[in-house]
Amino acid sequence: MNIAGCIVKKVITTSQDLEALFGTRLQYLGEVDFDQAADLERDEDTIDVYTNSAGCLMVYHVGQSFDISEVDEEIVQFVLFDLANSYFFEHYQQGTLQCRYMTTDDEVLEDEGNDMLQEGDEIAEVVGQVLDEFLQAPIAAQWTELTFKRYAFIDEAEQEKPRLPH
Repeated sequence: MNIAGCIVKKVITTSQDLEALFGTRLQYLGEVDFDQAADLERDEDTIDVYTNSAGCLMVYHVGQSFDISEVDEEIVQFVLFDLANSYFFEHYQQGTLQCRYMTTDDEVLEDEGNDMLQEGDEIAEVVGQVLDEFLQAPIAAQWTELTFKRYAFIDEAEQEKPRLPH
C-alpha cells in the first residue's frame, strides 16, 4: 500500500470545519474512491476526506505532509509507502508529541516517544487500529471501499503552505 494521510479524532461536518483545520480556503471537487485517493500520480494540491460521526480520515499525496504539532485534537499522521519501503507515524495529543517513528529499508531513522507504536510493530497495522479507534468503527478492514470527498487548496501558490494549525 502506498498512502499518506492523517486521522483526526474530530468530527468534520462542513467544508468550513475543514478549512478551519487547515487554516486555508478549500474548493470541493467531488467524490473519489480509494484507488484515486491513493494514486501516486494524484495532484499534490488536493486532500481526500472521509468523515463519520466520530472522526475524520484525510488522505493526501504520499510525498506530502503537514505540521500537525499545533492541532488541538488528537491526531495521527502516517505514511505507508511500500514501494520505497518507507513508513512514518506520528501521534500528537492536544499539541504534545506522543510518538514519532520512521523506518526506511527496515532501518529505524526516528523513534521518539512510546505510546501507540513500539519497535517491531507493523506501522500499517497500528494505523488500522488507530483508524478504527478514532472513527469508532471497523473502518480499517474496509478502507479500500470508502468514498472520499476531494478538496483542492485555493490559491496555494500565493499562500503559505497549509499546515493544520488549529
